[in-house]
Amino acid sequence: MNFRIYSPAASLAPYVKHYYHLQNANDGLLHLPQNLFSLGDLYMVFLQEGEVTFQPEQHAAFTLPKAAVVGHFTCHHTIKVQGPVKMTVVQLNAYGCYKLAGLNMSAFNNYYRDLLKQDNGQWQHLVEAINATTDYMQLDASLDKAFMEMMATQEHSLKQMDEVADYMLRHQGHVNIDRLVRKFKISRPTLERKFMEVIGITPQLYARMLRFRDAMRHMQQMNVEQWQSFITKSEGYNQDLFNQDFQFFKGSESTITRMPVAQTMAVA
Repeated sequence: MNFRIYSPAASLAPYVKHYYHLQNANDGLLHLPQNLFSLGDLYMVFLQEGEVTFQPEQHAAFTLPKAAVVGHFTCHHTIKVQGPVKMTVVQLNAYGCYKLAGLNMSAFNNYYRDLLKQDNGQWQHLVEAINATTDYMQLDASLDKAFMEMMATQEHSLKQMDEVADYMLRHQGHVNIDRLVRKFKISRPTLERKFMEVIGITPQLYARMLRFRDAMRHMQQMNVEQWQSFITKSEGYNQDLFNQDFQFFKGSESTITRMPVAQTMAVA
C-alpha cells in the first residue's frame, strides 16, 4: 500500500489541514485504519479507482461518489474499501468546506455531498487535474493551485463563525452558549442558525466534540490514576459526562490524520 501525507500551502491555512493520497493495486477488500476520518473535521474525497463505503453506527451505510465532501462524523463509523483503489483525500477544518465550496452546511445532514452535482464546474476541473497527475510528488502543488483559485472566486462570508469556532477550539470546547453570546454580541438564535450554516452542526455538539477529543488526548498520556484526577478537576466536565460522550463518540478518535507532518511523507 502506498500512502502519502502532504502539507498544503500556508495561504490555505487554516481551512485546509492536510492532503492524503492512497493507492493499492490489490483486488478485494482492503484493510484501512477504521479511524482514518477524525472527529470534528470535514474531508473532500476524490476517488479515481475502487469503492469506498461508510457505515456510521447511527446512520444508513453509503458509498461515496467520485468526488464528495464527507463529515462531520458524530458517531463511530466503519470504512470498507474495495480495491484496487486510488484516492485523494483533503482534510479540512470545521468551516473549511463553507469557505472553499460555499455550500450551505445546514443542509448537509447525510454525512456526504456529491460535489459533481453542484452547479459550479470547478469540481469537475479539479477531478480532471487530479486524474492528470502522474507524479504524486507534485500532487500537493496541483491541489494548492486549484484551491487558491477557488478561494479567490468565493463570495461567501464566514459570518464571524470562523472566529466563534476558533475561540471554541482554543478553549477545547469548555464554553457554553451564554458565554459565546456575550463575547460575540450576537443573539442565541442567530448564533445557532449561522453556526449551522457555516459549520454544519450545532455549537453545542461542536463543543462536546472538542471536550471529548481533548479528554482523550490527555488520557492517552496518563495512567489510570491520573485519568480520574483529570476528569474530576476538569471544569464543567466530569466522569458521567465523559462516559456519555464516550458512548456517543466511541471509536471516533483519529490515528493517521493526527500525525504531524511538515512535508510530503510516504507512510507505507
